[in-house]
Amino acid sequence: MTVNRALEDSLMDAPVKVDVVLGEARVPVEELMSLSEGEIVALENSTTDLVDIYVSDRLMARGRLVVADGQLGVTLSEIVDGRSLGFA
Repeated sequence: MTVNRALEDSLMDAPVKVDVVLGEARVPVEELMSLSEGEIVALENSTTDLVDIYVSDRLMARGRLVVADGQLGVTLSEIVDGRSLGFA
């Protein structure tokens, strides 16, 4: 299989949306509307649980939160096999 270098280079420059899902919380609208600055909403996940990493709205990996050089980041722990999720 030959690789079209120009196509590969242009794909590497294409922007993608990456979302890291820390957890979920179900909050009634009334409670949500009454929240004040600084209040905490507890998530269903703990700080030791894996976070889900979505690329362009597709689950691609799971990882753990880390702090590096004062910035929050994610280390990849698992690459999700799209075939097992029904993706081609």
